[in-house]
Amino acid sequence: MNLLISLISDQTIPNVLCIDYYKPDALLMVATERMKPKIEFILSGLKKISKSPNSIYSEEKGNLWIISVNPESPADVEGKIEEWFKDLKNRSGEKFDEVIANITGGTKIMALGLYNAVKLTKNLPAKKYKIDYIPIGTNKIVDLTENCYGTDKCEPSVSIDRRLNISQYFASNGIGIVSKDDSIFNDGFNESYPPFKLAIDTKEISKFIMQNYDSLNNFLSSLFHELKILQIPFNKNKQHIIDIKCIFKADNVESVLKLIKELFNFHYLKHFSVTHILKDYKNPRVNISVELTEPISVHHTIDDNKSIEVQIKGEIKKHHFEFLTGGWLERFCFNELNELKEQGIFNDLGINVRVRNLSTGMEAENEFDVLFTYNNNLYMVECKSLNQAHDSETDILYKISALQADLGRLTTRSFLASTASDNIIDKKDHPGEIKESLSKRARLLNCSIIKPDNLINIKEEIKKELKII
Repeated sequence: MNLLISLISDQTIPNVLCIDYYKPDALLMVATERMKPKIEFILSGLKKISKSPNSIYSEEKGNLWIISVNPESPADVEGKIEEWFKDLKNRSGEKFDEVIANITGGTKIMALGLYNAVKLTKNLPAKKYKIDYIPIGTNKIVDLTENCYGTDKCEPSVSIDRRLNISQYFASNGIGIVSKDDSIFNDGFNESYPPFKLAIDTKEISKFIMQNYDSLNNFLSSLFHELKILQIPFNKNKQHIIDIKCIFKADNVESVLKLIKELFNFHYLKHFSVTHILKDYKNPRVNISVELTEPISVHHTIDDNKSIEVQIKGEIKKHHFEFLTGGWLERFCFNELNELKEQGIFNDLGINVRVRNLSTGMEAENEFDVLFTYNNNLYMVECKSLNQAHDSETDILYKISALQADLGRLTTRSFLASTASDNIIDKKDHPGEIKESLSKRARLLNCSIIKPDNLINIKEEIKKELKII
């Protein structure tokens, strides 16, 4: 039998990984009163990994013990652990084959207290001991008791093979995914999750919009506005009838109309049928009628100053509405990063992930646009399409800031993927560069901003940021 001693702190993942690696027979958790709730999160993460509804460890089963300590006193930490060793020996005479002390969590003072308690005590209930540490940003367990550095006779560290998926990472941090059946995430996000399947199904059309964004920008902006002001009360998959007119400018009318026609001819919009009718007017006008047999019809009017009117009629579902009002960018980013998941680089990838902070007891929900796990770290991609006229230079980062406020620094790092050039790019002092005020704010949030012109290469941009070769 072996015993693993863990120091509990805000960073729960090192403890989850260490316990999962050793799979000890018993656990001793050393925590402050404030950090005690984190123990339940760690156990929840372990349940997700084992895919068992019941915890492997519990006080009722007699294989989990919890000690409360003063984080500012190494003597208190050391003394209480030694006292626990003594009580265990007196109570049951039980001895372990090995005691493993993981000093990664807690405060430095707590780590010093645990180190001394294991290394110096005469009451150690074990034949041998190990003192381990997991350095930040690595997936290695370093054995601090090994005295073999600089030689090839032994290995002072071991690699952690486990790679957490999003659900396991969330559970380990007291975050629940909002879903009727969260068991579908046990092996990572997949097409059982509707937003995942929708994203996969719209891969080509999303990429088409990104590739032609500069030409379609004005049309998409007008479409966004007209759809949003309808305030449609969507209910599940119920369809709603719309009749809107989008009026916008275009430098190259024929090219833009061709792109709009291609847009409505994609499989995702396969029920559209497009025909062009040209008519002459006394004042130079071209009328192009696009009739859609079912269930939406679109009508274009172009006047001599290159203003285009697009009339859209028909029935629209919620997922189409979300796609046409910006969801296409989320799905584009998702599909580009999904290639890295399929290559085995990313461990898990999700889109439109709604979560609830279980530690606060509040019912408020948050939603992540795109999430992925890589080397046991969680990353988020916040997507913003179109220029945000109402946003100040720094408010474009408001959602990333709000998520951190509600959920804590849950993600290792975040990325802003936005087509809003006017909000992001400096056009005066440093043309082509990210605005200085925005850049400063992003650094405080540990957020990397991907320039709008580079979004088409988001996969390579994120690989570069994460130093993935």
